Amino acid sequence: MSTKFTSSSPNYVGLSSDLGSFTHVTKRVPLVTDTMLLSDHGVGPVHDLGTLFTPGPAFDPQNSLSPTSGVGDSTQRYGMVTRDLVELWQWLLEAEPLLRAGLVWYGPVFYEGSVHQQTGLRRRDPADLPSFSDRSIDFLVDHGRAVDLSGTKPIACRVVRPILEIDLPFIDGLTLTDFAQVTSEEFDSYRQFRDFMRSRLLELDDALEAVDSQVALERVALSIRDELNAATAEMETAARSRVLNRSGAVLGTTSAILAAVRPDALQGALAASATIAAGATGLWPTIQAFADHKPKHASGRWHYVWVLQKRSAL
Repeated sequence: MSTKFTSSSPNYVGLSSDLGSFTHVTKRVPLVTDTMLLSDHGVGPVHDLGTLFTPGPAFDPQNSLSPTSGVGDSTQRYGMVTRDLVELWQWLLEAEPLLRAGLVWYGPVFYEGSVHQQTGLRRRDPADLPSFSDRSIDFLVDHGRAVDLSGTKPIACRVVRPILEIDLPFIDGLTLTDFAQVTSEEFDSYRQFRDFMRSRLLELDDALEAVDSQVALERVALSIRDELNAATAEMETAARSRVLNRSGAVLGTTSAILAAVRPDALQGALAASATIAAGATGLWPTIQAFADHKPKHASGRWHYVWVLQKRSAL
């Protein structure tokens, strides 16, 4: 993981997705993401991982005013936040080849609390705990890449620019274990298309700021569609191969929209409602509401979000 932390390849952060959708997202994004970072985003119970004991001041017999030993002793509890530890563990086991290849990450959210002898557990407000912060949002700020599974289409406005809508292909019909193994070993077309998309996203930065931006955007979108058609044909051929076909592999598609979002609007919406990341509210309505109540000036490099529909066709 330390190698990936220093890597320059972008990390895509999963938004509006919960633990139950990890497998769904994992199967659909390898074509367009370098590394997919999934997290529970701090939703769920705390599962204890360990404790750290801190003794209070010792009794000083020379000073009658000194507190007795044990007063002020505290135990610091550390835990990980997730809705279902067993389900998470199962996903980690099945996605292991993708995790080892650096194609998927899991970003844990940790909790820190104190236990005092006299008062018992004192669970502080998670918002006040640096250790409770969702680090996946830091990756979104740094890399400007995300995948949204909310199913709500982004609407063009001063802070949101939909770029293209496509049918994104993926290999379906396999267990996550088999899918992870095949994806990490077989599909060079994934790697080639991801390299292509990195260069096109750099072009989009210029196109979005061009004088005639709509024409520039359509030119880039057309090249993406052409390259995607080629990648789809390769994946269809692979799915029909004897090895994959025998395993039940088929080519599925999911409707996807690529949208550009001003960073202050995206980050502001996430800050205004942390539950967006866990799917409790819609990302795009919140971005629009945030933009409506903020100054009209928007700046900074654009962030890019792949919006996936929850239902897929075969």
